Amino acid sequence: MEPGKTCSFYVKRKKRYCKMLVRAGQSYCGQHLVEEHVNGETNQLKRIPCPLDPKHSCFEHRLEQHLAICNAREKTGLSYMSRNINLRPGDQEEPPKTSLSSLSDQQLLSFITRVEAAHRENVGTIEESILSHHIMKKEMTRPGYGPSVVRHLSQNSSILGHLENSALLNTSITPTCFIEFGAGRGQLTNWLTEAVSDTSKSLFVLVDKGAQRYKFDAKLKYNSKLLIHRLRVDIQHLKMEGIPGLDTCDRIVGVGKHLCGGATDLALHCLSRCSRPVVAGLVLALCCHHRCTWNTYSGFTFLQDSGFCPSEFYTLTALTSWATCNSMDIPSKESLPDMLENYEKSEKMQIEEQVSKMPALTSQEGSQHLPSEDNHLMENRYTRLNLSAHYREEVGRKAKQLLDYGRVKYLQQQGFQCRLVQYVSKEKTLENIALVANFIGS
Repeated sequence: MEPGKTCSFYVKRKKRYCKMLVRAGQSYCGQHLVEEHVNGETNQLKRIPCPLDPKHSCFEHRLEQHLAICNAREKTGLSYMSRNINLRPGDQEEPPKTSLSSLSDQQLLSFITRVEAAHRENVGTIEESILSHHIMKKEMTRPGYGPSVVRHLSQNSSILGHLENSALLNTSITPTCFIEFGAGRGQLTNWLTEAVSDTSKSLFVLVDKGAQRYKFDAKLKYNSKLLIHRLRVDIQHLKMEGIPGLDTCDRIVGVGKHLCGGATDLALHCLSRCSRPVVAGLVLALCCHHRCTWNTYSGFTFLQDSGFCPSEFYTLTALTSWATCNSMDIPSKESLPDMLENYEKSEKMQIEEQVSKMPALTSQEGSQHLPSEDNHLMENRYTRLNLSAHYREEVGRKAKQLLDYGRVKYLQQQGFQCRLVQYVSKEKTLENIALVANFIGS
């Protein structure tokens, strides 16, 4: 890039391209100055990727100064932070991560059959409970909002509706601390401040490990009637007892919208550890089960009681991706008639029949079942096994719900009354399951 010219780069948070000028004597703009040494060019001031967060760079000769002020640095000495406090107790040996492609045909079909059996025995049908809260009615009917904004508003409205149904929004008698895990920009807390009965007896805490821009609470903090704290800390290290102002509350209510993967389990461990003030209830919208981890997952006892060994944990999490990231069918001449048959009467029977007839295979032999290069038919493994896109989506959803039900069993052991609900329609979002819990004591 020649000096005097501009350089364009995409800024994700602004969702557009920006331009920067190249300084005299340099070949790159400030954003791409780090590329000079990658490309073998020389410059008196060398720029390197930040060791804490390679998404940005710093001057090498100022590295020590940068690390002292970098926003990505880990803060220490905070009253609400205790390293790894919310990890599952005990030394957990990480099981191997087995991809679905490494399983033989028989192993895959057999695993699917076990998932369906465990789901049928324990989970069953999850009830639809799409609620709303009157405080958001006007906002949701405002003209000009696109589908994405309406979707988020409807999710927040249903979460508030479930909080109200559980009598968790009434703070006029019981001072309450509301903790939003994975708060992001804090939109849910923004609506919580309007939905509670008495803000003077409410403490709002937003927890997120990232530094968010355009936060809703940036404006709310100027409201003298609201007591709001934003804690920049990983939930893994969050110590509830050290939260400022918590001792003024009589109960805690946990909330979260699309708390990703293992962060849900960390939040459950965090809440279950706290005895005073009591955790009265929680409503967590669940998502991203493929990002669950063995050393954080709270429902491991349930999985083991259901016949799943630790080495199969990541096979189960991999299967959950079928529910949200499923590929389309590639029909073949042989499989097309089968794919058009009824799902309940045909596909499940075919799988059970194939499992019973298939000879035992090792994982190395599984590669022999892949289509040969001589095969002129357009087909892949799923069409060959009659696993249609619709059926795979159903299996992936059942795998997700099995993981969620393990969390339900964990909370029940902690004295909570729990249930899984479809808090919004599947048309709004495929991640439409929420965990609702109320403390009833041991």
